[in-house]
Amino acid sequence: MRKRSSYPTSFKAQVVQECLQPGATVSSVAISHGINANVIRKWMPLYRDQLATTSLPAFVPLKTAPKRPSEASAIIELLMAGQLITVKWPTSDPEGCAQFIRAVAQ
Repeated sequence: MRKRSSYPTSFKAQVVQECLQPGATVSSVAISHGINANVIRKWMPLYRDQLATTSLPAFVPLKTAPKRPSEASAIIELLMAGQLITVKWPTSDPEGCAQFIRAVAQ
């Protein structure tokens, strides 16, 4: 008669964790440890829950700075004294832009 194997709890948890890795299969993990895949399948529900409570949460909320609404702007290029000056001006202030251009042009 064959004696049943007994595995430490930490080993079972490790094997289940290996099975949960992307691309891993229960069969491949079982073969690598010399265990029957059905034995690991019995461990899965027990240790998956244990791992979920001891690992980091799947979602971590982050605080972010409030998003400023993007404002449309005009790009104005002025040739002054042989140099090109580029100005980005908000389109919501056409009067201010006109005053700026008049002041620069004098």
